[in-house]
Amino acid sequence: MIFTRTITLIKVGTLATLLLLVGCTKQATTVSRNNTEILSSPLIKVEQQLLGYYSDWEGTPYRFGGNSRTGIDCSAFVRNAYKSVFDVDVPRTTLGQATLGYSVDKSELLPGDLVLFKTSRTVRHVGVVVNGNKFMHVSEKKGVKISALDNIYWRKKYWKAVRPDNGITI
Repeated sequence: MIFTRTITLIKVGTLATLLLLVGCTKQATTVSRNNTEILSSPLIKVEQQLLGYYSDWEGTPYRFGGNSRTGIDCSAFVRNAYKSVFDVDVPRTTLGQATLGYSVDKSELLPGDLVLFKTSRTVRHVGVVVNGNKFMHVSEKKGVKISALDNIYWRKKYWKAVRPDNGITI
């Protein structure tokens, strides 16, 4: 009798635990879908496309005024990336690219946003946000690469970010 009662209690306890877990899992999935999945699915696609474009150009050396695999500058790289990934024409110069779309706070960057830097009194630099605080650009020393916005050099040189109209709806 005690043995049967113990088994029954274990079954009821296990069943209650399973129902509780199923209920929590179902609710968590719903919340996840509403907040993350729907918002991030176009961004994940953009990130993947940008990384694919980057992998084709990775290591290409920097050349001022360049626009080929033998050497490219930052604004040409951004222009080509936008044409390839978004089928959008953007200006050829960094200053022209700085006037696109609208300004975005650094804390709200999304894949495809342009980040701009003042590397000296007269020189400007541009890159494309890939994800989080990572952006792809053309380094004078290392060519096409991905860097972090919180890197001490880029953090000090940061100027602004813009979100051009690239057809992505979030």
